[in-house]
Amino acid sequence: MARAPDSLSRGKRIAFTAVMVSITAAAAGGLWLAKRLLVKPSSEALNRLAWEANFTERGLPVPPGGPRDGYWGARMPGQVKDAEIGWHEAEAHLPGVVEEDASGLQRLETPNAREHLLILGGSVAWGAYASTIENTYFARLARTLAARGHPVNVTALAAGAWTSEHELKALRLRGLALSPDVVVILDGLNDLTLGQASEDERVTAYLGRMREARDLAGANGVHVVFALQPMMLNKRRSAIEERVLELSLDAAGQSRVRNGYERMRAGLRELAGADGVSFIDCSDVFDAERATTFTDLWHFPDPGHALLADRLAPALLDVLRRPAPESAIRPGS
Repeated sequence: MARAPDSLSRGKRIAFTAVMVSITAAAAGGLWLAKRLLVKPSSEALNRLAWEANFTERGLPVPPGGPRDGYWGARMPGQVKDAEIGWHEAEAHLPGVVEEDASGLQRLETPNAREHLLILGGSVAWGAYASTIENTYFARLARTLAARGHPVNVTALAAGAWTSEHELKALRLRGLALSPDVVVILDGLNDLTLGQASEDERVTAYLGRMREARDLAGANGVHVVFALQPMMLNKRRSAIEERVLELSLDAAGQSRVRNGYERMRAGLRELAGADGVSFIDCSDVFDAERATTFTDLWHFPDPGHALLADRLAPALLDVLRRPAPESAIRPGS
């Protein structure tokens, strides 16, 4: 039998190699898919998966540095005990990522600023899980306000795990001394998820402290804005967010947060009936998003920061256009 030409043998070898590569790729893809279907991520793996999915699901490049504070705050130097407030964030200087002084303050100055905006709250108010300073909600907010003719200097007085108890102390002991024109209190979820108190105790204490904050601000001629932070439970959750929720809150916890938010919302609206007080409901700002937006129960990367800034900006523009409160609010009214 005549020997086949070398070219034919080579062609068969190439075809065989291509088939084997395809089989190997298919097998690897099948293993990857099986792992995604059968192994549910948790802990930091889930946190990282959710953070990256915020970008990939929207067709955006994933920032290579991860969250500016690191996953679960791993990039930060820790917190500093504070005899008056409890604790505050430590000094940190990561150019373009985190700039925080020894008092735990983040300051953002805008050219030709005429007003000073002070933001109080927990880690969300701090700007957690944005990729850079420029992508935090407060930097985006400052740019929008400046573009619309109201440049402001921004100070964020916030720390991870702060509740309204810490925020009220921070306002009284540190915040008012900074001479703000407007105080924004961006919070709500920590009061409903941290600690062991009942729903009624949590909501009653929260609204009582917000009333005190209103009175303090009003007595100093400062406009106060209550902003209820974004909440996951009513969102069109992605599969990743369903996993996050599964690991974060049981049925009783979900009920407490839903009911608590509704009661907080009603109470803040009532407080906002006074002169020099506003309420911005940011709880539903992500509800229509189909893509993954939360990385855990509280935090969100750049796309969420942009949506939050877009919700805050119009209401704050309205506040900045108003004259400062002329008279103090009668405490307890």
